[in-house]
Amino acid sequence: MLGKELNQSICLKEYITEKEYKEITELKEFCSSNDKVNLKLGLHYKLNMPKSSEIELENINEFLYYIDEVLVAYLGISCFGGNIGEISGMTHPNWRRKGIFKKLFELGRDECKNRNFNKILLLSDGKSSSGIEFIKIVNGNYDFSEYRMKRFNKVSSESMNSINLRKAVKLDKKEIGKQNTMFFNDIEEIENFQEEDVEESESIQKVDIDGIGSSAEGEERLNEGIYMVELKGETIGKINVEYSDNVAFIFGFGILPDFRGKGYGKAALKEALCIINEKNIYEIELDVECKNNTALNLYKSCGFEEQSVMNYYKYYI
Repeated sequence: MLGKELNQSICLKEYITEKEYKEITELKEFCSSNDKVNLKLGLHYKLNMPKSSEIELENINEFLYYIDEVLVAYLGISCFGGNIGEISGMTHPNWRRKGIFKKLFELGRDECKNRNFNKILLLSDGKSSSGIEFIKIVNGNYDFSEYRMKRFNKVSSESMNSINLRKAVKLDKKEIGKQNTMFFNDIEEIENFQEEDVEESESIQKVDIDGIGSSAEGEERLNEGIYMVELKGETIGKINVEYSDNVAFIFGFGILPDFRGKGYGKAALKEALCIINEKNIYEIELDVECKNNTALNLYKSCGFEEQSVMNYYKYYI
């Protein structure tokens, strides 16, 4: 007796829907629990990012593999700035070693090639034997690692009075673009950054640029979670806060070079923690490069603890 023929399909999307977010999240939670690893997929960010009204696909970021209408594998492409593509994904344990994720990876690789990324990074938890094995098979080369850090307790309300966090508005777009380039791009891109490059740099971390709503003063606000760090009215940095259920995630945090080493970074971070706590959220996460001792010490001094390690591998097409 012949076995039932499986109905297999691949869905390609630019953005994920609420339904797909739920499907991917359920698969992520199962894989994380089964493998005892952390999966960095950025799903909440992807679900809430500003979406184009165009019907045709501009970029393919989401690759979903279904068997009998059940999601069994997922691959996602993220671009947070500097024309760098990050690829991460997963396959249900029962469907591994069947070439399923390889098919998704080949599609994702071709998409990255079409978009002419300057750099492609493959992500895997440091304890994921299946993830690291796959990356070795496709000839990924280790680049760097990040700690996922977390704190659980309510922060003290003490702060440096001269430091203020102001919600970003549309007029901050240029400054945000410059700071993103300074904080997060490769060193050669930073050195080549010119004033006329601002328009291009504003595509960095779209969550920092495209916004919603308006302020009481009539100025259009950017994404609600973007704050400009101010010292006596002067902008000296920025910080992003993203909320998912009862957890907050901090990213895009930086202080301008001339203001570092003076305690302003710690003061700004504590202000952000207070803002989060005011929403009755006390579980807060962030990522930091393992070799960045200055940032590590800052986060540890504010109560963050290391939870897991995410490895990044360069991939050359």
